[in-house]
Amino acid sequence: MTLLIILTMGLILIKAVWIWTELHFSKERFNFQMFKTNGVEAIIVILQILAAIFTPLPKTQFNGILVIAGVLMYIVGFVLAFLSRSVMNKSWGVPGVHNKTKQSKLVTTGPFSFSRNPIYVAFTLLYFGYAAAIQSWLIILRIPLAVYFYKSAVREEINLEKIFGKEYISYKKRVPRFF
Repeated sequence: MTLLIILTMGLILIKAVWIWTELHFSKERFNFQMFKTNGVEAIIVILQILAAIFTPLPKTQFNGILVIAGVLMYIVGFVLAFLSRSVMNKSWGVPGVHNKTKQSKLVTTGPFSFSRNPIYVAFTLLYFGYAAAIQSWLIILRIPLAVYFYKSAVREEINLEKIFGKEYISYKKRVPRFF
């Protein structure tokens, strides 16, 4: 139960930082899209907590390995998300969209030097790790999230190629989409 509380507090922290920095950097008010995205995420986390408490995965010899692997994925995702967000700084924008005025320079340093989409990688690790660590069978609710990240990455790449041209094409050749 302590692990569940600690990991859940980490998710709350990262979402709070994400919302604050999005509002701070964009100078926008909390809008419906932000509410919808974060609301859906909150519902999934609540369902996973309830599933972990009331209908946990069956006890097997692999439960300990699942918890350790989940915690490691969670930690790597957590750190990678914060590091990636700090490298993007004011270039941050809405997933799948590129704002030319905010991001006039291609971000290729830090985590972006080994993944074109380290934030998507980070949140995939964070959320799948969370579900594995708390042993929630509702890990399947994270599959649509991974699909969403993939589609957003493809949309972003099309936009970035139009905006940055040869510079982005060269970057695509050097650095993989995810890992």
